[in-house]
Amino acid sequence: MDLFSPTARGRAVPTLRAALLLALAASLSACAGSGIPGLAPPQTSVPEVDATHFPTLGAPPAERRDPLTTEQQQKLQRDLERLARQQQAKQVPQAQ
Repeated sequence: MDLFSPTARGRAVPTLRAALLLALAASLSACAGSGIPGLAPPQTSVPEVDATHFPTLGAPPAERRDPLTTEQQQKLQRDLERLARQQQAKQVPQAQ
């Protein structure tokens, strides 16, 4: 049977329209969703979390240190500069 013959087209068009209408009805009913069994999203029991707390994902909560004072920042800067000079002295041989 040829799909493009007049008799085949006469039967195919209503069947195609019916299939499209059924697909449209199914998609619209899926959007409505709540009253149709099997189409509603699953209800999970997620505990309420205070807005100021974030749930941890297996990691322990991070411990935060107090910020450095001005004196501690200056000492850290001096130590880092001293270590950088020592590393640079090790890499560059002294010419004699």
